[in-house]
Amino acid sequence: MAGFREPDPAVVQAHPGGSDDPLGESVLDPQQSWCRIFEPKDVRVVIGRHQNVHREVLVASCQQDGVPIHRRVSGGGAVVLAPGMLVLALRLHTTAMAVDRSLCHIAHAVCQAIQSAGGPRCQVCGHGDVAVGEEDGMRKVLGASIRQRRHTLYYLGVLLVADAVPLMERYLLPPSRRPDYRGNRDHAAFCTNLACHGLTTSSLAAQLRGYIEDNQPHLLAADNNACST
Repeated sequence: MAGFREPDPAVVQAHPGGSDDPLGESVLDPQQSWCRIFEPKDVRVVIGRHQNVHREVLVASCQQDGVPIHRRVSGGGAVVLAPGMLVLALRLHTTAMAVDRSLCHIAHAVCQAIQSAGGPRCQVCGHGDVAVGEEDGMRKVLGASIRQRRHTLYYLGVLLVADAVPLMERYLLPPSRRPDYRGNRDHAAFCTNLACHGLTTSSLAAQLRGYIEDNQPHLLAADNNACST
C-alpha cells in the first residue's frame, strides 16, 4: 500500500500481489480485469486498513497453524478467506457517492444474483452486509469493504458458501465494531452459509459473474431505489 507503513510487520505479512492475488486486490491495477470472482485456494486472515491486528485476530492460533495474516487496502472488519467461500472484487467508475450507499447498491445486486441462482431471499443489512432471515434473526452471508477515490471505487466482498464458523472461531476475536443487527451474537449465532440452502461455489460464481457483468452500468445507478434511505 503506497504511503502506508505497516505497524506490525512481524505479524502482518506483505501483500501477495500479482494478477491472481489471493486477496482480490489485483482489481486496483487498471491494467487488470475490473471484476474477479474466485474461490480462495488456501486459508488466510485479512484485517481492515486501520485495524489493530491484536484486537481483531487470534494471532497465536494463526501462527500455530501457519495461516498468514494480511492487511487490505480498504476498511471493514477482519475476515477469514478459505476454500468454500467466494471473493467478489470490483473496480467501478463512480461519482461522489457516500460509501454506505455504494455498499448498499452492490449488496443489493449480490442479493439478486443469489436469488437468481436458486438461493434464499436475502436482505441488505448493516454496512453493506447481505443476510438471510432465519428463525433466530438475520444471519450474515456476505461482508464487504470499499476503498473510494475520486472517480474509482474498489469493492471487496466475501460470500460464505460453505460453513466458515469453525475457522472464524479459531482465528478471529469478537469484532471491535459490530453492526446493530448483530447485537451480542458470537460468530456461530451471527453467520450462516449458502450451502445449507443448496448452493455451491461453482454455480453461484457463474450466476454472480453473469449478473454483475450484465448490470455493470447500473450497479451504482443513482436511481436504484433499493438504497433510498
